[in-house]
Amino acid sequence: MRRRLGGRTMGGRVTAAVAVSIVTLLALGACGADEGGTDPSGAETSSTSPTDSPTDTLTPSPTEPLLVPEAEAVEPASGPRLDVSDIRVNAPRGWKRHFDSVVVDTALGRVDGMSGGVLLSVAATGGDVLTPKQAERYFQKPGTRPPNYEKQDDVLMGGLTAGYYTARDKSYEIHAVTLWEDNHVTKVQLNFDPKVPDEVQQELLQSVIASYSSPRMRL
Repeated sequence: MRRRLGGRTMGGRVTAAVAVSIVTLLALGACGADEGGTDPSGAETSSTSPTDSPTDTLTPSPTEPLLVPEAEAVEPASGPRLDVSDIRVNAPRGWKRHFDSVVVDTALGRVDGMSGGVLLSVAATGGDVLTPKQAERYFQKPGTRPPNYEKQDDVLMGGLTAGYYTARDKSYEIHAVTLWEDNHVTKVQLNFDPKVPDEVQQELLQSVIASYSSPRMRL
């Protein structure tokens, strides 16, 4: 596949892990039935503790905005707004909001007749400052990675450096972007039928993360 994108409170995190896992399975797992196509459910999502515990020696995610070259500007997605803990992204135009909760919002849609889904997951980190690597691992089961995991070049989301990885199996392809900002770790995940062309997947991913909005950006 071609890629073009260049603690302190453990009880709360366990509760978030259970909630995220349940609603993710309910939401994206229902896509195939709702859309009449291939199930685009994403990788398992559970906000368990990152493998590397944050320490004073770790470097937090950058807070200095990185400039996006004008030629690479992307039109933000204009579909339904997903909102978790005041972190927001828009789904692609024409998609429909599917599931709304305090930890996960999802939307489903069709891409040239094939199924697609977008998921926004947000969890408070209880004061922990996460590195980009830790943010990426936050929603994964300890010691595991999604099937056919591939680390991609970092991307920009909300003017900050965000981790980006892809995964795939015979049923779906996953694009996941992760970011720590202001005591929250966020994952924006898009899932597509494997028959959706790579360039279309990239275009939709870029448009969704371009719509990212946080309280910092709305001051």
